[in-house]
Amino acid sequence: MKYLFFAPLAIFLPLAFLKLCYALSTVFVLRHTRGALFVSTSRAKIRAILEVVPLSAGTRLVDLGCGDGRFLRAAYKRYGVRGVGFEINPWAYFLARFLNFLKGVPVTVKRKNFFEEDLSQYDFFFCYLFPDVLLRLAPKLKKEAPPGAVIVSANFPLPGWEPFLVLKVEDPLYFYRQESLPRNNPLLARQRTPKFLNP
Repeated sequence: MKYLFFAPLAIFLPLAFLKLCYALSTVFVLRHTRGALFVSTSRAKIRAILEVVPLSAGTRLVDLGCGDGRFLRAAYKRYGVRGVGFEINPWAYFLARFLNFLKGVPVTVKRKNFFEEDLSQYDFFFCYLFPDVLLRLAPKLKKEAPPGAVIVSANFPLPGWEPFLVLKVEDPLYFYRQESLPRNNPLLARQRTPKFLNP
């Protein structure tokens, strides 16, 4: 009879502990995320992005707010890209590192605030961030993303940027290119397509 009492506890307590870790991690980074929760990007969206933008093993990919690292793992699995992810939520960071280790995927996840990092070394950016965070990110990308870099934002548009493509996969996916020349400049056509993106 006492086993019947302890069996539900054996299931409930670990789940309660995981929920507590999630909640505490969210509170811990509240001033940076402004209340945004750690929500994973769906596999359908990731598949669609990787089909639209064919990467190469040499692509310098960064996931800004990488959560559990699933986009990084998918890009590595499909194209051999050893991307870098930034994640400040301790629970999501731990989960990403653990899953990367478990699946043997050699991508890097850093527990750092990407607003404090130099992003000029990357040529493909992925983010699934809330609008208030994107509002602060948009000018940083304008300043630091190299010419021809591709930026993909899931669910929410990047303020002040004009997408070259919007896909609807459950929710919108916005695709942007960094341009450093005026739109009517004839050199733009040659400059705007990175080496890993087919024209």
